[in-house]
Amino acid sequence: SSGQVYKANGSGSGTWSSQTTRSVFTVHLADLSLAENIYCPIPFGGTVSRVTSVLEGSIAGGDVTVTVKNSSAATMGTLTVTQSGSAAGDIDSLDPSSNNTVTDNDYILIQTNGGASTHVDFMVSVVVEHV
Repeated sequence: SSGQVYKANGSGSGTWSSQTTRSVFTVHLADLSLAENIYCPIPFGGTVSRVTSVLEGSIAGGDVTVTVKNSSAATMGTLTVTQSGSAAGDIDSLDPSSNNTVTDNDYILIQTNGGASTHVDFMVSVVVEHV
């Protein structure tokens, strides 16, 4: 069918299947206690299928809301980084189902509200599926 590729199995045969390639873009935020706008460039068109974050230490003060938007300022969704019981290695994720399409040479906007009162590094990875 149109849009499919042949995947060889290494034994002289294979199967036809849809070709989907994933790319992961990772952004480092140096201080989660600041309200920030981080622009993550996306060099090709596709669909954002997952946004995952990880704390590099515990936070104090309050929860942090992370809003993910496309370049048209439409919200894909939010992550809530919970202050209570937080620790290095805490993971939060979002699987956006709307406003998650990007075009060639586009960007994703990652906004934090600065709800924490402690300086903690924070990493966000954006998975883009492209054909």
